[in-house]
Amino acid sequence: MAIAKRIAAVTLGVSALLASAPAFALSSTTAGSDAWTSNTSTTTNGRANVKDTSADSRSAYGEYERRTDPGTVKTLWNKSGSGTTVSSDGGTIYKIRACRQEQWASNTCGAWAA
Repeated sequence: MAIAKRIAAVTLGVSALLASAPAFALSSTTAGSDAWTSNTSTTTNGRANVKDTSADSRSAYGEYERRTDPGTVKTLWNKSGSGTTVSSDGGTIYKIRACRQEQWASNTCGAWAA
C-alpha cells in the first residue's frame, strides 16, 4: 500500500512539472550586438537587454515587441560603448532581435527570436 501511494505521488509530481509552461528567455545576436529578454520582479520576459560586444565605434541596439503593444516595434539603443549593457522594463516581450548600426551601409540585424 505504501509503495502504491509513493508511485501515485511521484506520478502526480511529474505530471505537474510537465503540465507547467516553462519560461525561457529570448535571445538574438549579430556581429557587435547581443539582445535578450529577462524577468523583472513582476513580469516574465519583461526586460529587454542590449549589449555592445565590439569596440568598433558602432552602436548596438535591439528591436522588440511587447504584448501590451502588439505590432509596434520598439528600439532600445546602447550607445554606451563596448562591453556595456542597457535595459528597459515593461510588459512581456514576445520577440526580439539584436542589431548594429553601420556607418556606410544598411544596419545589420540578427534573426528574430520568438
